[in-house]
Amino acid sequence: MTDTDIETAPRPRPWGQDRRLEFIEFRLLWDGKINRGEVAEYFNISVQQASLDFAKYLDLAKQNMEYDRHEKVYRATEHFKPLFLAPDTQTYLNEIQGLATGTISRAVSFVGHRPPCDVVTLPVRRVRIELLLPILWAIRDGTEIDVTYQSMGSPDPTRQWIAPHSLAFDGSRWHTRAWCHGTSRFRDFVLTRFQQVHGRRISSVNPQDDTDWQTFVVIDIEPNPNLTPGQRDSVIADFGMQDGRLSKTIRRSLVSYFVRHLRIEASQESQPIVWANRAQFEDSRDDQ
Repeated sequence: MTDTDIETAPRPRPWGQDRRLEFIEFRLLWDGKINRGEVAEYFNISVQQASLDFAKYLDLAKQNMEYDRHEKVYRATEHFKPLFLAPDTQTYLNEIQGLATGTISRAVSFVGHRPPCDVVTLPVRRVRIELLLPILWAIRDGTEIDVTYQSMGSPDPTRQWIAPHSLAFDGSRWHTRAWCHGTSRFRDFVLTRFQQVHGRRISSVNPQDDTDWQTFVVIDIEPNPNLTPGQRDSVIADFGMQDGRLSKTIRRSLVSYFVRHLRIEASQESQPIVWANRAQFEDSRDDQ
């Protein structure tokens, strides 16, 4: 058996009955049906124990399912109302995405029937562990590190002392937020651009002084005023806007990444959404 087989092979799950009842309800919600064999196989229990679980679920939520003798399955009724779960479509779709990309193992997913699915994946920017660990330890211990780093603003790598205090993911890549002694300001350093960590020392930098990181601001998004009424209604529904506007609270240091991903950093007649309160913000500094 390979290491991959070990990682993905189903393992006995020592979960109690409450977890198995959640599983029954999950399958009823998303698949519309479930049988005893599914519970027995997933939790590595006997069919008899699975029968007891179904009896317990019926005792708690009799209106939620009924037995189909023809197909020998329990089906969700039209009166189905979750008792254990708080249904969330985004959580379900995230799990489908994880299964498609391999970041979630089938052995730990409650998803039964999975519709044909594919996911557009971006090139993976792999961070070398020998570079990530010193950064993590510096953040943990409040120290600073001597690094060689290739900035896109410089033709050649530079060696400098930085004091990292946090990590952030901008939607496509990871960076560390750190005080840069070379420029005497807090900056974003992309993890994959570190080339070497030479050593570390005690730091006197206070992360609380990074006001762009510590400060939260509100970004207001609304439909482009050039849209037709029908298009406007579609955009409002698409983004779940309330009263025609969506407000997103975000760290000020991450604003530039957020608006870039939504392509609202500049006003364009063809875009469906616009940055309504853009005038309140100065241009954010880009990562390095």
